[in-house]
Amino acid sequence: MKPIFLILAVSFLIVSCNADYQEPEQTLETLPVSQVAMPTQYAKDSITEIPVSYIRPTVCHSFYDFYYYRENLNRTVAIIALKQNSGNCPASQTTYTMPLKFKPAALGTYHFKFWTGTNASGVDQYTEYDAIVNH
Repeated sequence: MKPIFLILAVSFLIVSCNADYQEPEQTLETLPVSQVAMPTQYAKDSITEIPVSYIRPTVCHSFYDFYYYRENLNRTVAIIALKQNSGNCPASQTTYTMPLKFKPAALGTYHFKFWTGTNASGVDQYTEYDAIVNH
């Protein structure tokens, strides 16, 4: 029985080692939020669009989705970009704005943390807002 497992393990190692590995054509990257325009009114079970801006680092980056983590009434948000890894990618400092759709399910104060990058020590930095849902 042991020789069979040994043969299978060696077979997987041989098959999985590929000298022709190429970088994926597309990858996902997390980008920092550069600006947020938080509305002042929020209603339970109603969708509010929160304009979230970010800077595209190269012309090969495009908006993919929001990183959106929720825990109780806390929300952490960042931008997820799709990067094309083929060809020349000139730098870009173009700002884009995407609407984050927020639909609170309960009354209370929601605390938003928008990721703005890391500092020189590698510590995550955030811009924080409270969203009061009172009707």
